[in-house]
Amino acid sequence: MSKKEEDFIENLNVARDIISKFAIAEKIIRTSAKGRKYLDITLTDKTGQIDGRMFPDDVDVTHDSIKLGTICRIRGRVSEFPSGSGKYNMVINDINELSENDYNINDFVMASESNQEDLVEEISKTISGMKNTELKDLLRSFFCDKKFAEQFYKAPAAIVHHHNYLGGLIDHTVGVLRICKTSCKIFPDLDKDLLYTGVLLHDIGKMKTYTYGTGPIGISEIGKLLDHLYLSCEMVKDKMAELETQEELSNQILHMILSHHGEVSNGWGSTVNPKTPEAMALHYADNMDAKVKEALQR
Repeated sequence: MSKKEEDFIENLNVARDIISKFAIAEKIIRTSAKGRKYLDITLTDKTGQIDGRMFPDDVDVTHDSIKLGTICRIRGRVSEFPSGSGKYNMVINDINELSENDYNINDFVMASESNQEDLVEEISKTISGMKNTELKDLLRSFFCDKKFAEQFYKAPAAIVHHHNYLGGLIDHTVGVLRICKTSCKIFPDLDKDLLYTGVLLHDIGKMKTYTYGTGPIGISEIGKLLDHLYLSCEMVKDKMAELETQEELSNQILHMILSHHGEVSNGWGSTVNPKTPEAMALHYADNMDAKVKEALQR
């Protein structure tokens, strides 16, 4: 059973009561300025995402009863907040999980609108143009592997926030690559081959972090426990050991992956601060692409 066209998230742009179906992408217990606990729930469908707030009598019990990745019928009220901002959210009255027969899964799966062939070609040309044969061989060992490539081109880059759709990982990776190519023109002393290698490999662990392809994007069991920075690092480290990549070069690449979320004090997941020019360039390019994309998706 499909959703009504006017109830897709992209059309929720007037204040009104609503009863419709949404996927549950994220749920967090928060506390208001007045000390009241409430649920902050991110709702999605194939057209985007919207923030929902729910104020149940027992926040903890309600939080535990809501399952991430499920499709639910939600009754609530859409409103503009702050007033005059053009941004809409929803106050949720109740949530009821639906069975598979009660919805059309295609209403809840977002996919990239990019021309993927162009993105694949840009990655291929970037690798072919490298002068460092060790880095070129490393990248080809991944991107010339059919199974890896198919997963990489399909994977999302997130559940919420930025590039949270099928094909989001390659969109994000090429976006960061393009920013870094501009950075190399501004700062010609950057090691281009090293930087581009870090860009192309920094998020490959997201292929294992998320569940995708058969319904709303979710997080895998290994993703819950280890996160994508560690998983990316592990995948690259294993491959470099197999290829007998020079130790100094290996350490440079692993450092870029482990530090690409910036300063450790930010609390964004980096295990070490970026300490090389290439690591710094990757961090800021990654952050810029993610933040701008997130703003555009709102």
